[in-house]
Amino acid sequence: MSSTSPHNDQSSGFGADAAKGEVNDRLNQAKDDARAAGDEFRANARQTREDLEAQAARLREDLAGVTDSLRNLAGSGAESARRQAYALRNDVRDAGERYIRQAQETASEFEEQISERVRAEPIKSVLIAAAVGYVYARLFR
Repeated sequence: MSSTSPHNDQSSGFGADAAKGEVNDRLNQAKDDARAAGDEFRANARQTREDLEAQAARLREDLAGVTDSLRNLAGSGAESARRQAYALRNDVRDAGERYIRQAQETASEFEEQISERVRAEPIKSVLIAAAVGYVYARLFR
């Protein structure tokens, strides 16, 4: 009889069971490692998402601050332009009033000079006035 019959079958059965157990243990270990890696990945992804959300919130706040700053700058720029326009308007009005006063003063001085001349030389003034009247009448007949 062969020496491999029952005794060998039993020992090879024990070896197969041991190998099967070893494979199952390694498979379970691989599953556990994969679960742990997945959990770690999810935790890292969650942390990364939270970090990105926090950065996005800070960027929104910064953008809101920049928007407010630009709005204030535009408002102050408009106010500054308005003040400058009013100042320019006042300067132009003042200059116009000065020129009108100067023109009135010059006209008054000219009138006084003519009056003095007429008083100083009345006959000459009458002859000049008559000549101007004659020329005027000839031109606009």
